[in-house]
Amino acid sequence: MKYLRVILKDNKNVNNIEDFKVKKTSEYAFYDLVYLNKNGASITDDTLKIRVYQKNEWDSKAVLVIQKRATLENGAKVDKVLTREQFDTEEEALKFVENNLSQDYEFSFKFSKTGIEYKNENIRVWVEDVENIGITLELEAEKIDSLNDFIKHFNVKERLNISLPEYYYLRYIKA
Repeated sequence: MKYLRVILKDNKNVNNIEDFKVKKTSEYAFYDLVYLNKNGASITDDTLKIRVYQKNEWDSKAVLVIQKRATLENGAKVDKVLTREQFDTEEEALKFVENNLSQDYEFSFKFSKTGIEYKNENIRVWVEDVENIGITLELEAEKIDSLNDFIKHFNVKERLNISLPEYYYLRYIKA
């Protein structure tokens, strides 16, 4: 699957997103605890996060530990999940990271999102309100053309060529 994220200038067409033949499937709210690789790898290329849900309509536990590696192909991100563990509490997840991944990663920052997921047979779309950033669209599809065609309906401020955690880090933490 290919992923694409854009930051929107405004809410044009966001409230009418179902007009573009996608249906609402879930709502969610969470915060991510983002860890940096001690060896200096890019957050986009090498991500470790603990995701803590305040609202979750998906089939998962309340807390996830996710480690991924990403590559960019023709302007879209392709993820390879290396670790995906589920926990009932944040404390259990923190202990797992401490015992299994702390030799390579250290905690850096936290940020939150609320969102609504939409999809049809070709595309999934997450409309997210991201702390300090505003409204973004994350899209997933088999073909990059499907992603590019969908975002044409919105006022795009910026198309991200790095992961959202890396964008957040560079803009609000490291700055």
